[in-house]
Amino acid sequence: MSGELDPLYLITDRSVPPGGAFLRALEGALEGGVRLIQFREKDLPARERLALGREVAALAAGAGARLIVNGDPELADALGAVGVQLGKATLPVDALRRRGYGGWIGYSAHSGGEAAEAFAGGADFVTLSPVFPTRSKYSPGPVLGIEGFRFDVQACGGPVYALGGISAGNAAACIEAGAHGVALIGSILGAPDPARAAAAIRTALTD
Repeated sequence: MSGELDPLYLITDRSVPPGGAFLRALEGALEGGVRLIQFREKDLPARERLALGREVAALAAGAGARLIVNGDPELADALGAVGVQLGKATLPVDALRRRGYGGWIGYSAHSGGEAAEAFAGGADFVTLSPVFPTRSKYSPGPVLGIEGFRFDVQACGGPVYALGGISAGNAAACIEAGAHGVALIGSILGAPDPARAAAAIRTALTD
């Protein structure tokens, strides 16, 4: 599984790009090399989320990118996504596996112990956050720091994405600390040039 997981994991937040330019920013991210996307937007009403999800799925498919849907296996199936991202407020990983779900399951963890529990339940990968200070409301809790992240990764037992305050300047340090890859929002979608930002982070991950 880890060999199939792209190291650059973009999480969507339609409120980040200025001027309502979410889809344009996403296009730029894909042009810059993003090949794994988590469609979040879970605050939207179901019909609106489905409609936006179809647009995101079409862009992803056109670029050869894989799509993960946050918290909703049925929506993931409807959009042709490869999997779902779960967390404390969703159905537990092991419960979804017992239902026979065969897609990828990611889990949003905030400690090594929580991540290890998710892997034990059948998760394929986790995000672990926040590694660095961030203004994102999606990475609550105390900052791990790179050494705290390094320590927690050792307990995880599977592929881990560093999340929270990730940029081209610190992405390589996360890999060195044991991350499979990095997950991020604003450093790409909020950048003046999302394509250039995505390319810079991919370069930092592979150099």
